[in-house]
Amino acid sequence: MSGLNITYPIKAGAVRGVIHLGADVTNDTDWHDLTSADFVDSVTGEAVPSGWKFSRIDVINLSTTETSFIKLRARSSAGDAILDEIPVLPLAGYGDDVATIRTAVTTIAYKKGEAGAAFYIIAGFDKE
Repeated sequence: MSGLNITYPIKAGAVRGVIHLGADVTNDTDWHDLTSADFVDSVTGEAVPSGWKFSRIDVINLSTTETSFIKLRARSSAGDAILDEIPVLPLAGYGDDVATIRTAVTTIAYKKGEAGAAFYIIAGFDKE
């Protein structure tokens, strides 16, 4: 916070990437890891460079009935528990300014609640 009691905007990342995780990509309810290289740069259409850190994450769960989950770290196994993970309710979204977290986030994991449902992640990235 500045001396003028103004909160400066949080940087959402130099690159915006998106990934669509429909049934054609992920047709199960296991945990899966994602890094910057899994995302497509929405400006250039190219893959986001490998090794970049997440600055912002927005998730959209298009399942009509099942809650999906994300975690701001890599999975331990495909069968990890969902207890204490971030829920993404059916037909809802979740957003977070992860650049404000004390540890850089370079890998996230997601678990769809319904194998065939569409699931989107839009993320901002910065170089590590």
